[in-house]
Amino acid sequence: MEQAAVKQIADLAVAAQANLPVQVNGAASIAILPEGFKLHSTERFNDGRDRYRGAYQTSSISSFVEYVGYRNGSNDENVQTYIETTRGLKARTFLNLGDVFTPGHGDDTATLTLEKKAEFARFEGINGNRIRQQQLIDIVDDWADFLSAHTEQGEVELDKAIRALRKVKITKGSELDSQVRDFGHQVSALEKLEATGVDENLPHFFLLHTECYHGLNPRSVKLSLRISANNDDAPGFVLRIVGEEALNESLADEFKGILTEKLAGQGRIFQGEFTP
Repeated sequence: MEQAAVKQIADLAVAAQANLPVQVNGAASIAILPEGFKLHSTERFNDGRDRYRGAYQTSSISSFVEYVGYRNGSNDENVQTYIETTRGLKARTFLNLGDVFTPGHGDDTATLTLEKKAEFARFEGINGNRIRQQQLIDIVDDWADFLSAHTEQGEVELDKAIRALRKVKITKGSELDSQVRDFGHQVSALEKLEATGVDENLPHFFLLHTECYHGLNPRSVKLSLRISANNDDAPGFVLRIVGEEALNESLADEFKGILTEKLAGQGRIFQGEFTP
């Protein structure tokens, strides 16, 4: 007799002995089948599911809070929300995690992932990078509704600031200069590159007026401006977010504060990530 036939007879014998299907758990549709003696869920063949679960996702704080409140109508104290702020601003609520004495499956969740505002994402993307003169002018023009330009004397009109940016040129000199200046960069003891055409309206910094993330409060983010001279004829510029670490910490604290307030009475809130 062939080996395949022997195996088939053995499987049928086991199946007959087991009196399939076997209901292992009255609350779950599980049956033992002869194929490798694995467990197979037959839930999809039932009129309804064995239990409710799902994975809700949104980028809206209000929708997230509304959904958690709707699903946790009984104000179950075992509902747990974990706020994670090291890689963006996110929160995840487990609606059926249970507790250490009566643990749940932890597969019924609501996830909130805040999205960055377009203007903040644009300037964060060029933070600390050298960009060409025309590119900076285009960026300032594109996002003018969110920017204000400032010198040491105060705010200047944005169109005047753009004209001042256009005037900047790079020239080569031969005098010895060992000083570090905002608008100059020494190449060697005999040759240096110098920015010229700098007038009184050239901004020392910009303020980006933005919420940073959808749902947070508006704030002003300071962007310092530095001329970057190299061997190219055209000048370059560097925009840098001033106090970036402090800004991120402030955004994280605000996010945590909003959720703590809006989810009051909806279970426990923790800082960090949790994997069931």
